[in-house]
Amino acid sequence: MISSGKRAGRLVLLYVSVLVVLVLAIAASSSDRAVISPNTTTLFSKSENTTSLPPSTTAGSTTSQPPTTTSTTIPSGPIAGEQILFGRSVNGEPLVYIRRGDSKGARILVIGSIHGDEDDGIPIVDHLRRIEIPEGIELWLIPSLNPDGNVAQTRQNANGVDLNRNFPINWAPLEELGHWQYAGPSPASEPETQAMVKLGEEIKPHLVLWYHQDYFRISPGSGVGGRIRQDYGDLTGLPILLVTGGTYTGTASQWSRTITAQGGTGFTIELGPTLSDSEALTHAQAVVAVAEKYFVD
Repeated sequence: MISSGKRAGRLVLLYVSVLVVLVLAIAASSSDRAVISPNTTTLFSKSENTTSLPPSTTAGSTTSQPPTTTSTTIPSGPIAGEQILFGRSVNGEPLVYIRRGDSKGARILVIGSIHGDEDDGIPIVDHLRRIEIPEGIELWLIPSLNPDGNVAQTRQNANGVDLNRNFPINWAPLEELGHWQYAGPSPASEPETQAMVKLGEEIKPHLVLWYHQDYFRISPGSGVGGRIRQDYGDLTGLPILLVTGGTYTGTASQWSRTITAQGGTGFTIELGPTLSDSEALTHAQAVVAVAEKYFVD
């Protein structure tokens, strides 16, 4: 005959076992969801660029995470600051955008880094995630289109392709694998380029800004695009000078001007070799200023 004490002990043991099974079931269910933390302010920080972020989480997050959108279909109302997955790099790293602001406003697309060893545009994107923006502007922020290159500190992606020669406009079979301007085997051959093309065609932004280093200039333009460049240069101290020294086929900025909304434009901003945090903030404020001046009624 089992004593009352032993019976109570077995009941407690059974209760604990049921709880363990429930916890394991919940954990297994949760692991199936891809999540990108909306609380991380940098995707690839300077101090952490020797490690890659796992596809499902970001470092340092302690709050519960919303599910990540894994399609390039634009969600109707994502949380401001939420990182939305729109593709994967060659090595499987997440390509994400952050959408914030007036969903009915002018769409401003900013890409912090396309060449992996030119990553000072990422802090500018970080500031754009936090600073106040006026009504009439919606920011679409991509910290990096080349996370593999950021980790390796190489210009090219993990396939050795210069993404800024791989876009489907005026593409040419430029150079060979191993050359710094290798354009890839065909237009938009790379997963990063393909993801960007699909997203850009869906967004139809009014203004597209691409950050590079380290010529410290903005190439001149004509019409409204030229005036926007001049204003941006005046606000940030960047001179308006022609960028030379390469063969410019299949470039991202050329492509972006083909998918903008009517009256829109896109161009490259060449930062200097270094960028302080205060300078990054100045650039972020300049983005908002020119967007408001030229695209808000």
